[in-house]
Amino acid sequence: MIQTVLGPIEPSQLGRASTNEHVLADSRHLRRPTREGRWWDGEVRAETLGDLRWNWLALPDNLHLDSADVAVEELALAHGDGLRAVVEATSVGMGPDPSRLPQISRRAGIHIVAAYGSYIDKTLPAEWKAQTDDAMRAVFAEALSRAVPGADFPAGLLGLMGTSAEITLPEERALRAAASAAIEARCAVSIRLDAAARRGPEVAALLADEGLDPRRILFCNIDKVLDAAYVRDIVDTGAVVEFAFGSENYFADGARDATDGERLAFLLDLCEDRPDARITMSASVWTKGQLARHGGMGYGHVVRRIVPVLERAGVPAARIDRMLITEPATLLDRG
Repeated sequence: MIQTVLGPIEPSQLGRASTNEHVLADSRHLRRPTREGRWWDGEVRAETLGDLRWNWLALPDNLHLDSADVAVEELALAHGDGLRAVVEATSVGMGPDPSRLPQISRRAGIHIVAAYGSYIDKTLPAEWKAQTDDAMRAVFAEALSRAVPGADFPAGLLGLMGTSAEITLPEERALRAAASAAIEARCAVSIRLDAAARRGPEVAALLADEGLDPRRILFCNIDKVLDAAYVRDIVDTGAVVEFAFGSENYFADGARDATDGERLAFLLDLCEDRPDARITMSASVWTKGQLARHGGMGYGHVVRRIVPVLERAGVPAARIDRMLITEPATLLDRG
């Protein structure tokens, strides 16, 4: 059984799925000045996309997904491309707004599986970090068994759990609490790893120490660190790794996303080197500039553009289906 915002479905009903998206989110607190040190305001517009892609965190409007109507239209576009499900991974610290997800799912005709978790330390409210370990675990357990806070449906998994380059005490406590609650609920935990460190195997071991099956661990946005030895080490733990396509932006001088060409080359090498690697894919939409209406690749980028490239590269249809259908369904199935 896979828990969606509209109720449980069978794994066979999931279809092609993206394992890490944001439908409604508020990350304006991550705002940074432009490279030149200026503050920038206004709305995301076509004529400013060049400046935006050069300074992805500089415009507050870019960091706020706030319209249910826009979400419906964007997800419906992705549905037209063949996407059938998304994991909505907006955790505490990223401005989650779960109450509107059922109507968005219903109107867009796409399955939404809501994750629930806590993001990186610097985004977390003081009251969240002040909770006891038992209270934190209880919040996670309640979200999985009864309802996500602020909504009337349960979470389908825990995440997106955040880790900084140096894992802080609140982050470690949250990871351990999430692992404990996930074991009881027989669900998965998704993790965001800081690209400035190489902590994937360490985090996998931490969760395994709590008793969580590595097959229930998803490391999202693994393409932030295209280090073959490091990613192989994560794959060899038994965890799932996710490649997020579609963003090719700059954050500062010397800080940028990989290109989709780089991601694809790395993914193809990984599939050859580790044919049994457990892999999923996403567009990891979390900003307005990634939406199709603003010139971005949209939620359907993987099924619309990446899959045909993989097919032309000779990746068997069964391997593509594993990444888009089988692995997401296996990860999300709570038995």
